[in-house]
Amino acid sequence: MSNRVSFALILIAFFVLTACNSTGGTRSEYVAKDAKAADINMRLGLNYMQRGDYKIALEKLEKALKQNPNLSSAHNTIALLYQYLGENDKAEEHFERAVQLEPDYSEAQNNYGVFLCQQSRYDEAEKRFLKALENPLYASAALAYENAGLCTEKAGATDRAEGYFRKALQMAPRLPKSLLKMASISYQQQNYLQARGYIQRFQQAASWTPQALLLGIKIETKLADKNVVSSYKLILRSRFPDSDEMRIVNQGLVE
Repeated sequence: MSNRVSFALILIAFFVLTACNSTGGTRSEYVAKDAKAADINMRLGLNYMQRGDYKIALEKLEKALKQNPNLSSAHNTIALLYQYLGENDKAEEHFERAVQLEPDYSEAQNNYGVFLCQQSRYDEAEKRFLKALENPLYASAALAYENAGLCTEKAGATDRAEGYFRKALQMAPRLPKSLLKMASISYQQQNYLQARGYIQRFQQAASWTPQALLLGIKIETKLADKNVVSSYKLILRSRFPDSDEMRIVNQGLVE
C-alpha cells in the first residue's frame, strides 16, 4: 500500500442554496438546518479533495464537524485527508470517532484498517477489515478482503493472506492486485501451472507492470516455455527498459 492515500471519490452534483432570513424557528428546526449544512460542507470537502484543493477541503470538513460533530462520514473523510497530509494522530482520532459513532460503517472500518496497516499495526488492521465485512450489504467487500490479504501478507501470515485473496477473487474475479498476489503465492508453492493461470488472468484484467512481467518470466522459465519467456522479456525491454526488473533479467538473475 502506498504511503499516500489514493482517493476513490465520487463526483457530486451541487446545487446553490439561496440564503434567507427566518424568524421564530424552533430549536429542532435549527438543528435540522445545521445537520443539512454539515452534510453539504462534507460533500464540498470531498469535491475539493478530488480537485487537490486540500486547504479548502479541510476548511469545509472542519466546518461540517462544527455544525454536526456526530457526522460519521465527515470524520471518515477528514481522517483520510489527515492521513494523506501525514498527520497520523489526527487521522487516527477521526477514524476512531467515525467507527465509534457508526460501528457498521464499513467504508470507515476498511479505511481505518488501511491506515493501521500502514502503521505496521497488522493485527488491529485485520480486525477492522473483518469488522467491515460483517455488513452483508457492504458493496466493496472484495476490496476489504484484498486489503486484509495485503496486510496479513505484510505480517508474514501467507496462509491467511491467500485465503483473503481467494475470497476477494470469488467476489471480483478481475482484481489485479489479488490476481498478481495469487500468482506470486502459487509460484512460491511451486504450483507453476496455477501461477501461469493467475498471470494470464492478470494480463486480461490490467496493464502489464514490470513486477508482473518479471514474475511471468520466472513462471515460464520453470515451465520451460522459451517462447513465452522471450515474449515477456521483449515486452519488459520495450516498455520498462530502465526498471529494476529489466536489470535483473539482463544480469541473468532470474531463478
